Amino acid sequence: MRIKDPEYPAAVEAAVEILRKRARQGQTMTYGELSAELAVQGFDSVPPYRGVMTYLLKDVCLHRNEDGRAPMLSAIVVNKASREPSDQFSGLARSLPFSRPGNWSWREEQQQVFAQSREE
Repeated sequence: MRIKDPEYPAAVEAAVEILRKRARQGQTMTYGELSAELAVQGFDSVPPYRGVMTYLLKDVCLHRNEDGRAPMLSAIVVNKASREPSDQFSGLARSLPFSRPGNWSWREEQQQVFAQSREE
């Protein structure tokens, strides 16, 4: 899958729903688990690393969050071994429109995602 594919927006929507459900449970999800869940829903060309996953997770964070102020939903997606988000996540958090400050931590972002999900 590529970001220009017609089904890409639907894959973003599916990823948002998968992650919101997991966030409501107060749990993280690995890149591999997200890839597998997307495959179950028919989006079987989103490998768990690099490529389209990177763009997909950025677009998940921008979903209904164009100004970047809401918690970044992909903060709950973690590496299986380290149980932390990828370095690309921190780079995204510091870029526009998110612009997280220097003392920002992904753990705080994760907790904000869980807290927001409990309120929904």
